[in-house]
Amino acid sequence: MSKEFKRSYIREILDVINDSTISFAGGLPDESLFPKDELIKATMLAMNDTKALQYSSSYGLKSLREKIAAFYNDKLDFPTNSNEILITSGSQQAFDIILKAFNTNVIVEEPSYIGALASFRVLNKKINSFSKLSNLKNMIDSKTSVYLISDFQNPSTSSYSLSQRQTLGAIINKKDSFLIEDGAYTFLDFDNCFKTPISKSVKKSFHLGSFSKIVAPGLRVGWIRADKKLIEKLLFIKESLDLHTATLNQMILDEYLKSNDIFNHIKKINSIYENKMNFMANSLEKYIPSFSFERPKGGMFIYGSLLCDSMEVAKKALEKNLAIVPAEVFYLNKKSNEIRLNFTNSTNEEIEKGIKILAKIVNKFKMEIKLK
Repeated sequence: MSKEFKRSYIREILDVINDSTISFAGGLPDESLFPKDELIKATMLAMNDTKALQYSSSYGLKSLREKIAAFYNDKLDFPTNSNEILITSGSQQAFDIILKAFNTNVIVEEPSYIGALASFRVLNKKINSFSKLSNLKNMIDSKTSVYLISDFQNPSTSSYSLSQRQTLGAIINKKDSFLIEDGAYTFLDFDNCFKTPISKSVKKSFHLGSFSKIVAPGLRVGWIRADKKLIEKLLFIKESLDLHTATLNQMILDEYLKSNDIFNHIKKINSIYENKMNFMANSLEKYIPSFSFERPKGGMFIYGSLLCDSMEVAKKALEKNLAIVPAEVFYLNKKSNEIRLNFTNSTNEEIEKGIKILAKIVNKFKMEIKLK
């Protein structure tokens, strides 16, 4: 009997919401911040070269890989050259490539990114989770990959400290395990102080990056940073999936990076996102004072705990044209009162209106609990 797979809860939600829905569900960037004019110019320049419409290298466009390598050298204190970069069709594809090339079981943080969990399940991987670093060393070996998000974790919004990064690196190296480090939010630091990835100190590491959160997700261009020997082992799998990432999209990004300082753009994003986060946090404190959370220092989400069943709250919210994500979907097998709220894809007016709707639902549940 074939195994039945469920779609991502968030993707299902995104399919059913409409123009009247306020969505705090997906990790969608603010569309008004897409560098549209610059990308139009970059597209015109790319289209002047017919190679933009041709097959290209499975590794990815060399000039783009060189520019990505510079991110690591200049901003992350992680020596890297273009041969250590493999371009992927979005960061999400990296999970498929890595775990097909290196047939390992997976250990994830608790809670963990729902998209990664879905990928691991489809690949029929044995998945375990850890909530404390002290538990990790007894769970891993040379046939294990540790998956984590080191900066502004999705959903929890937490980041690993320097000492925790050193501890993780030492444990993973000692056990000769693989590290899959997701850097989707690394550059979404409100202070623009970017931390060196754990991968720098891990022999068998893959650091994943993406232009989805810092330029535009529709281009579907991401990358894997790894040792050249590891990249070569990934190449066969990459070629079996799609031959190469879309040439035109790579050339658009390459032209964009050639003519624009992406880190000036990132500073603008971070400033606006910090303001949006604070507005949502203030609204939560005003309208739902019982909601327990900490203000994140980066990323795209606020994560916290309700005093009632968050899955039931999420169902009621959707009936009121409000989309939120109950944290239950981020765990392997655990009920939770936590919720994740995206603040980047809504206006301040939508944020306040949505939090007011959420407050009414939460208060109703609290009244029902008192009456029982």
